[in-house]
Amino acid sequence: MTRVLVVASTFPASDSDAVPAFVKDQIKAMKQLDDSLEFSVLAPHDIRSQTKGFTKHNAYDEYRFHYAWPRLIEKLAGQGGIMPNLQSNPFNYLLIPALFLFEGISLYRLIRKVNPDLLYAHWFTPQAVIARIVGALTNTPFVFTTHASDVAVWRKIPLIGKPIVSWSTRGARAFTAVSERSMDKLAAFFYDSEWRELKKRSKLIPMGVDLITEASTVSVRANSIMFVGRIAEKKGIQYLLPAFKEVLQDIPDATLTVAGDGPWLSRLKKQAHELGLNKQQITFPGYTTGKLKQDLINSQLVYVVPSIIAADGDAEGLPVTLMEGLAAGKLCISTNESGADNVLTDGKDGFLIPQKDTEALTAAMKKALLLSDEASKEMSKNARLTAKQFSWPVIAKKHIDFLIKETG
Repeated sequence: MTRVLVVASTFPASDSDAVPAFVKDQIKAMKQLDDSLEFSVLAPHDIRSQTKGFTKHNAYDEYRFHYAWPRLIEKLAGQGGIMPNLQSNPFNYLLIPALFLFEGISLYRLIRKVNPDLLYAHWFTPQAVIARIVGALTNTPFVFTTHASDVAVWRKIPLIGKPIVSWSTRGARAFTAVSERSMDKLAAFFYDSEWRELKKRSKLIPMGVDLITEASTVSVRANSIMFVGRIAEKKGIQYLLPAFKEVLQDIPDATLTVAGDGPWLSRLKKQAHELGLNKQQITFPGYTTGKLKQDLINSQLVYVVPSIIAADGDAEGLPVTLMEGLAAGKLCISTNESGADNVLTDGKDGFLIPQKDTEALTAAMKKALLLSDEASKEMSKNARLTAKQFSWPVIAKKHIDFLIKETG
């Protein structure tokens, strides 16, 4: 058995939890491919998800640690993610030192308990930094995956930011990034000569997606457009709404579904009202999961991922939701800044547009809605073929081969 201890700041407590599940899905996919891998997971408690100190699952053992008192304020990690939770409540900044401290203490104790062969940190901040420290103290090798802007935050910390990134990265046995943009943000902390050496221990491997194996029995609604994901600034929905308003000028029966929950939900509902969009034109069904989510995706024609770089620099790595849209054969529209330019070929399996460009987004939605049946079916077929490259069995094998076997 190879014992792998995964440490993450975002991890769902159950299948119905609104917390993004790609780390859990990755572990399950790796376990299914190689039963000799034994996984333990360490993540913060989340009062909103009612997490427990220990839960045994078929594919992994889940451990949770406390980092604040009273427990009601443990809302920094978990649902929404750290950056949006900081934006929604500046008080949460006071919890950052506690999260670092207690994650480090808990990781040290858990290493003593489960004796892992490898630490695997998801997100550079704080997990890779903590894994580097605790790994050195316990002589446990570590690897990490960087997502989105989890490295770039160290640029805001003078004097010690760059040395911490350098020391942590050099100490990793191997590391991956989910997109070229995420990798570039890490590379920016190093001189070219330094990076050439470090790059030998790196690889671009995105997160995966579950492919749909059964034909959908849900009818696709004509002129329907959908967004699904966490409702936060970097998702760019604030540009989607006025673009959709323009679409209605030429396609008055078009509809928009914005599925998800998050700190910007009330703001977007207010924006929709101010734009004069009624309930027949736009709906906000909230967080959906499982069959309900899949049926909702299957019922839509166009799938939009309008991600942007937020005012504080927060950005996507490569949205798993884009993979879900492709896997369902939807006509996908996404911004270059989402990382979709690593995946899509404009006009073949989807449409690529610049961020924050309402005019370009309007034009892309109109073009997708007005495609001929033949062209629409061809793009849908190509989308499914693209998604196959990112199916969990394919992606999980890459993670196993590079992060675990090649570094063992």
